[in-house]
Amino acid sequence: MVQEASLKVLIYLTGGIHWMGGVQYTRNLLRALALLPEHERPEIILQIGRKNANQGFEEEFSSLPNVVIDRPLHGRYKLAYRALNVLRRLVRRAVRRDISNNVLLSDQCAVAFPAKGPNLPGPASKVYWVPDFQYKHYPEYFSDDERQKRDAMYERMFNEEGILVLSSNAVKADFYRFFPTYAGKDVRVLPFATTLEDSDYAADVPRVCSSYGLPEKFVYLPNQMWQHKGFDTAFQALGILRQQGISIPLVCTGSAGDYRNSAHGQVLKNLLEVNRLTEQVYQLGLLPRHAQIQVFRRAALVLQPSRFEGWSTTVEDARALGKPIILSDIEVHREQSHPQARLFEVGNPQHLADVLADAWTTACAGPDSAAEHAGRLAGNERSLAYARQFLEIMRAAVATRQTADARLF
Repeated sequence: MVQEASLKVLIYLTGGIHWMGGVQYTRNLLRALALLPEHERPEIILQIGRKNANQGFEEEFSSLPNVVIDRPLHGRYKLAYRALNVLRRLVRRAVRRDISNNVLLSDQCAVAFPAKGPNLPGPASKVYWVPDFQYKHYPEYFSDDERQKRDAMYERMFNEEGILVLSSNAVKADFYRFFPTYAGKDVRVLPFATTLEDSDYAADVPRVCSSYGLPEKFVYLPNQMWQHKGFDTAFQALGILRQQGISIPLVCTGSAGDYRNSAHGQVLKNLLEVNRLTEQVYQLGLLPRHAQIQVFRRAALVLQPSRFEGWSTTVEDARALGKPIILSDIEVHREQSHPQARLFEVGNPQHLADVLADAWTTACAGPDSAAEHAGRLAGNERSLAYARQFLEIMRAAVATRQTADARLF
């Protein structure tokens, strides 16, 4: 059995500007591992990838203990690193073999995660990850071509040897429902947790929020403005309350575009105008993570009206900061069981309006130091448990590979 101190793990940075939830997934994982006592921490090689290079991720993540950015083992390959990575992927895809296993630091890793597709190059055992199966639940949000490509990719991926990690029991149930032929696959449920740092609590919260022109008291909705995220329900609920003489400021952060439907942004804009909410809803776009946390801390309430999630980062952020939250009653939100959550019927603006109005009367602008302290203590315990469960899965993947290799001799 490989011990933690000797385990080398390749981590692929997932997501990017197009999907900050993926970046946050990587951030939470690396920060959770950094919380471990030194003797428990694995060595981490982080592969950032061509699309996310030179966007500040190298500096951020290399500051964490035991994290090194992937690079060539030998200096003469430095200039050709990107081209070499592309070539290795092409060769792997074409002939299912690697052209070399002794070129990059990552070639010395025993296990790699999260693998989100088949035929990834390199000798490490691959541990696969699927965020969710939203395209099965809401096919209307995806083109026929995209759905077909995802089906084909997942079929190839599930056919490969290796553990499959899913973030919730809800996603696990979907896996067995939509891919029943893979019922024998080694599947592990690994819910992630938000891990915060000392610097996240050091800012002057009112000053940061006032720099964005925010009111003292507001509800915070931190989602990309994609079709399934429920902004339409939120805006309609605020319109209902406005007709009753109740004006609740709503702050929204996250990228505005949905690559699957370019018209969705106009739909939301029309809802704001029809309900006379233009001055009441603050759309800040994509914020730096540190600034986003200060908006969280200032918020009187957090709102997550999403129609579908694999495991909600918004819920985990609110829990780590001790913030009360209003949630759509989808299965995964019930599974996350935030201790200060109020639920409303997903997609029902009247029910959301009722819950919002009731919660708003007693909610106070933050930060609340006592709630933050309690949230941080509990959050660190969840993060440590998350890190240790992650390492158990990585060790299991290595042990399975070693057993399979031994059978060949």
